[in-house]
Amino acid sequence: MTILSQILNKKLKIFSNFINDQECEELNTWILENKDKSFFKNANMDGNRITTRYSNEDQIIYPQTAFEIKNKIICKLNLQNYKKPPFPYGMVASCAFAGDTCYEHKDPIWYKGYTTLHCNIKLSDSIGGEVTIENQIVKIKKKDLWVYEVSKINHGSNKVKEGIPRTMWVFGFCINEIK
Repeated sequence: MTILSQILNKKLKIFSNFINDQECEELNTWILENKDKSFFKNANMDGNRITTRYSNEDQIIYPQTAFEIKNKIICKLNLQNYKKPPFPYGMVASCAFAGDTCYEHKDPIWYKGYTTLHCNIKLSDSIGGEVTIENQIVKIKKKDLWVYEVSKINHGSNKVKEGIPRTMWVFGFCINEIK
């Protein structure tokens, strides 16, 4: 059984320390240095979070490290014949400030016959903002990758506390549904 089919048969797969300190610092710094630019927009989830999800590829120059990590994920999960979700390069940079919370929801299915898979990496040591999957808190640490079918599984986060913003990078893939 492949890693991908194992993920699709479970709710969640966590890869601890998927990225190294330097990669984490580079992505986190990129978010913090660019969060005030126009390509970061309100996440529209009734919280206090901004994201690059609603911008266009011609507005953003992501760091090369993000593309290298995306390729590492593709290799690790042996992703083939996937489609890119309709956000810049299939990636989203996110910055959640104190008071942000995300109600549980499912993401769209972008293409008929495909499921939406997110591969998220936590980049900061924020307090609060823990991931929830089907109303259960999931402990994710800085540099961890968590993978799940966001179009099939209810997910969200609890409230981010004062202090360090919760930064994360989302790598999205639309994959053929496995029957």
